[in-house]
Amino acid sequence: MIRPVSQRSQFSNDAPTACLLTPPGRGAIASIRLRGDCALLDRAEGGLFHPANGRPLQRQSIGRVIFGRWKGEPGEEVVVCRQNDVTIEIHCHGGGAAVGRILTDLERAGCRIVSWPELVAQETCRFAAECHEALAGAATLRTADVLLDQCSGTLGGALERLRDVIRDRAHGNAEIIAQIDALLEWSAFGLHLSAPWKVVILGRPNVGKSSLLNALVGFSRAIVFDQPGTTRDLVTAETAFQGWPMRLVDTAGMRESQCALESAGIALARDEARRADCRVLVVDSNRLPDQDDFELLSAWPDEIVVAHKADLADAWEDKLPAGAVRVSSLTGIGVERLMDQIAERLVPLVPEPGTAVPVTPRQVELLQRARKALLGGDEMQCQQALDEILI
Repeated sequence: MIRPVSQRSQFSNDAPTACLLTPPGRGAIASIRLRGDCALLDRAEGGLFHPANGRPLQRQSIGRVIFGRWKGEPGEEVVVCRQNDVTIEIHCHGGGAAVGRILTDLERAGCRIVSWPELVAQETCRFAAECHEALAGAATLRTADVLLDQCSGTLGGALERLRDVIRDRAHGNAEIIAQIDALLEWSAFGLHLSAPWKVVILGRPNVGKSSLLNALVGFSRAIVFDQPGTTRDLVTAETAFQGWPMRLVDTAGMRESQCALESAGIALARDEARRADCRVLVVDSNRLPDQDDFELLSAWPDEIVVAHKADLADAWEDKLPAGAVRVSSLTGIGVERLMDQIAERLVPLVPEPGTAVPVTPRQVELLQRARKALLGGDEMQCQQALDEILI
């Protein structure tokens, strides 16, 4: 196990660093980046890297790909390349044993082992590092595409232009505020690019909430049983609708219960519903509605309503709210329509390519601070907030 850097007090701040660039786990190839003292591989006792051509690494040309063995025969086969005078990349077999052995040897030779976010922070500014970290958290190609656009200069360029406008007094405060508002308009969208939207499924017991969750994710994630109170804790599953990442939450059935455990689950469900980005209210269309159904619908009047068990006889008729989606988890009726309705509720608009989108809470908070300062006529504090975003 790689220990956190904070536990390695024996290393100075200017010690060379090494970082695993590829994801942990089994793979064909693993890549490690070494920054700082490139002579470390030659100087370590016995030499860490033994090139097949016999020449010390410091005498190899920059950019040349060199085959050799780690710690000599019969050591691990590796490929090493000097990127520049202070950076070396080491490529080895992708198993955890090979990676662990190389990182351990580097650490013993005086190298700090760091995570890839720490490495990015060393090589770039904080703004670039957090944009790249958000990109790494993208769960779908669609979110990665937007984040890659921001990392490629769209967001940074917009913030730099805005800062220059304030510094040069090129526009009035009202126009600058409008530009900040245009950025903040996409803040909720931007924050969800690396964290899924939360969709909570609510309803009375036995309306089929767990079956609906399983149908939406395409596999059996929640336990389905015809006994009321089966779901007593939150059951979550992650999926994507129209390319947008979603975390679905199945909750305990809403009813009065004398069971302390079930009551706790219902309270947890209500709390989760309040924090959700979207709520799906499920009713059993095959069962005559009663007061509990209407109380649930009136408590959340603007949410998506699912008339479940649409493959059976309809007992609700005209009592269903307008726009309710008729769904059968058993036959698949209406499942795709429900997916589309959830996606369109959560992402009604998608930014055009080249639109600047803030992607971290820090960026959003500082933009809000800049706006507040400008409303108060403090251009200097506004510019300081924008400077802080870009550090």
